Amino acid sequence: DESSPLIEGPLSSLRVRMSGGHPLVYVLAAAFGISSWISINGLWVELPLLVANLPEGWSLPSYLVIIMQIGNLGPLIYTLVSSITPRISPAKVIYVVLSIGCFTSILLPLLWQEKSVIGGNVHSTVLLVLVGMLSLTDCTSTVLFMPYMAVWRKLYLPAFLIGEGLSGLIPGLVALIQGVGGNPSCQNVTDNNTSTGWHLEPMPLDPLFSVTDFFFFLLAMMITSFLAFIALERFSMIQGERASTSTEDIIQTSHSDENLVDAVKPMVKNSMPRRVYWTMLIGLGFVCMLTNGVLPSIQSYSCGPYGNTAYHLAVTLA
Repeated sequence: DESSPLIEGPLSSLRVRMSGGHPLVYVLAAAFGISSWISINGLWVELPLLVANLPEGWSLPSYLVIIMQIGNLGPLIYTLVSSITPRISPAKVIYVVLSIGCFTSILLPLLWQEKSVIGGNVHSTVLLVLVGMLSLTDCTSTVLFMPYMAVWRKLYLPAFLIGEGLSGLIPGLVALIQGVGGNPSCQNVTDNNTSTGWHLEPMPLDPLFSVTDFFFFLLAMMITSFLAFIALERFSMIQGERASTSTEDIIQTSHSDENLVDAVKPMVKNSMPRRVYWTMLIGLGFVCMLTNGVLPSIQSYSCGPYGNTAYHLAVTLA
């Protein structure tokens, strides 16, 4: 079959490239990668329950999209700092970023329901602020974690990327298990202050476990990833798996894309024409604009007519 090399080639290449490494480094790299987007992905899949409990209601996703885009200041700040002080160690910055992420994740399950009045309207001020802090850390991970992985042997990069993928898959699976408790419904409640003697009152949703419990799960995942990173930095038994050993080489390697490019070269058989390259780049930008900006901000309205369960499944399955 002529198609066999196309199917088996990448898989065989992946097996070869991941053989001969230290199993512990594979596990730690994957666990470290989970922290890259676990918080933001977790918030997205929890939106069907958040919109039912917070004053912003269906407009909450629009608020979150705007706040999360502000988080892109993180990569810009890191780029400026690393250009001004090129000897700064990415590992030290990662300690700061993950510390902020863990601290914010501790506050999230405790304070997410706190409200305040701004401009005469009730808002989930604390949640919005915490989301801003989490988006700052998650967006910065995009330009920080990958260069750090360049310090390690090339064969550990796929493990990190698998962990990064799990940062979306794991919250989605947990949210599917959680459910939303069906669609909202109303019941008659006795009310002697009305002419009819009763009024309709919405029934609260009844998921398998609460939003607070889900946020505690996200906290546990963040702490696990932080501990995995500490182990990567501190376990002496695995330091021999680094591509660079001296402090100077580590800093230089982490600020260069050369090692990352070398890591993916075995998978690239032929270079693509420039026209195809730019077409794919523009297409990628368009898709990212839709998936990270446009669609999440309107999804509560597009799915709303079909009920809360449909909204829940649309978000978590995606």
